[in-house]
This record gives sequence, structure tokens and C-alpha cells, in this order.
Amino acid sequence: MGVIDTEGKQYLSNPVFFADAFNYLLYDGEQIIKPEKLKELDTTELTVPYGNNARVPVQKYRDLLKLWNAMMDENAIYVILGAELQDKVHYGMPVKDGLYDMLGYSKQIAEIKRSYRKDAAEEGEITVDDGVVKIKLTSEEFLSGLRKDDKLIPIITAVVYFGEEPWDGPRSLFEMLDVRDERLYRFLSDYKLNLISPADMGEDEFVKFHTELGFAMKLLKHQSEDADEMIVREGHRKVSSETAYFLNAAMKLNLEYEVEPGGVDMCKAMEKRDQRKEVTGAIMGMRELGADDDRIIATVMKMFDVTKEYVLALLAPKQA
Repeated sequence: MGVIDTEGKQYLSNPVFFADAFNYLLYDGEQIIKPEKLKELDTTELTVPYGNNARVPVQKYRDLLKLWNAMMDENAIYVILGAELQDKVHYGMPVKDGLYDMLGYSKQIAEIKRSYRKDAAEEGEITVDDGVVKIKLTSEEFLSGLRKDDKLIPIITAVVYFGEEPWDGPRSLFEMLDVRDERLYRFLSDYKLNLISPADMGEDEFVKFHTELGFAMKLLKHQSEDADEMIVREGHRKVSSETAYFLNAAMKLNLEYEVEPGGVDMCKAMEKRDQRKEVTGAIMGMRELGADDDRIIATVMKMFDVTKEYVLALLAPKQA
């Protein structure tokens, strides 16, 4: 996993940003999903695929997975929301996401079967014959392990793509299939990719985000341009440390951060980075002229109005 994936996972694990991303995807920016209604789930998908008589377990690791408890018409409705993060286009993504979702449904079926086994045992409806467990189910229910009225929790997976270029990979399973006879489509099941890609967004899309995620997405869309000018132009002088750290890694800004009340001042971070470059350049120039460290420290402190500790921190790598 690349730096962007790692930092992106850390960033979007925040339920506020996670909810904002899915509100953009599912509800066109309307604030339906509330961060406090999201519960972290184990991202490991370890299950025996449904109907696998060989009992061979399959293990996959999602990037992010949360359970959304939505109240609709005074009824609790649950939806599992997963996110896969990419910094490069994955040309097999519809199959990858489809596998995750099917493993998730298979896991739910296995959990339902286990719950029936437990309930039946507590109610005396389970017998053991020669070591074989038998549960009171109809023949049809026994075949599937599900009762007729059982329902599964829906799973929605989003691909969050941080790449600089627009997504040019397939956006559905059908786009990956080599189908020469169109009549076959009636018997094939498609799998659509749910894509959140700043590079593919129009300028009017970013206002649909209601957190700093929108600002981050807009910067990522234009990351090939002058990042410093973009930050100043957007007028976001302060952002949370989470957004600052993510953008620093994703856009390779090399900013010098100082967390203040209210967040990180991005413009000040750019100034500190530029000063560090100037000081480092001055140190290298004086070294080439043969100046010793004491002379360098005294001169740099006076030139740039910085502390001795600041200069020593830049000298330390050279001394090592």
C-alpha cells in the first residue's frame, strides 16, 4: 500500500469524513448519514464461501468498513458501508469489490446459521445423533441454513480514488466481459463500481461536501498545478491537523506544521517550509566555503531570526 493509501485510510477512518464521503455518493451531498450512527467493523473478511463444500476459508482485508444504523420511519435500518482506497487505477476493481461484498453476504449467512444453532440449543430444539447436530428446520430451510423470511444487511462499497489522472478503468463488470452475443446480457449479472474520484469531479461537485473533505478533494483534483497558489486562492488558512497531514502526504507538499488553536494554518506552514529551504540552502553554501559550525550557527541565527536549536536541528544530519 502506498503513502497516499495509508494516509487516506487514516484520514477517512474519521467518521465525520467517512459520513461526508458517503453522503456525497449516496445522497448527492444531503446530510443523511450521521457520523455518530456509524460503528467500526472488523475489516477482515474471513469466511467459508456460501455453498463451499470443501470448507476452504477465504480471507480478504478491506480498507474501511462501518455499520450505519439509520432510523427510517422510526424503524432501525442497517447498512454496511465499505471503502476501498486507491492511488492508482485498478483495472480489475469491479471484480475485487464484488468479491468483498459476496464474502460479506456469505459471512452474514454463516452468522444467521450459527444464531439458529444457539437459539435451538437454548430452547431444546437441537439434537445430536452420532455426533451430527440436527436443528429443527424445514427441508428447504435446512438446505440453505436460512428461514424463508430472513433478510441480509445490504452492503455498499465505494472506491475512493486519489489519483491525479481521471479514472480510466472499468466502472462495471460488464465493461470487463468479452461478450460477442448481446443476447447473453439477459443472463449475466452486472456489478457497478461506486467511484469517488476528485479527478473526475466537476468544479460544482465539491460544494456537496460539508466538511474539509471537500477542500481536500478539490486540491487533489488540481494537484498538478501550483499547490501553494491553490491553498491561498481557496482561502482555507486553517484546517484540522488530520486534513493537513493527509494533504501533505497525498500532494507531497513537505509543509512545516504547527498545530494551533483552531487547527493548522496552511499558509504559515508553507512559509515555514520555504524558510527551512532557505536556511538549509544557506547552511550548504557556507559549508562549501569552509565555514565551521559555530560560524554557521551564529550567521544563520542573525540572517533568518531563528533559534540556535532550529539551526542545530538542520545541522544534525550533516554532523551524523
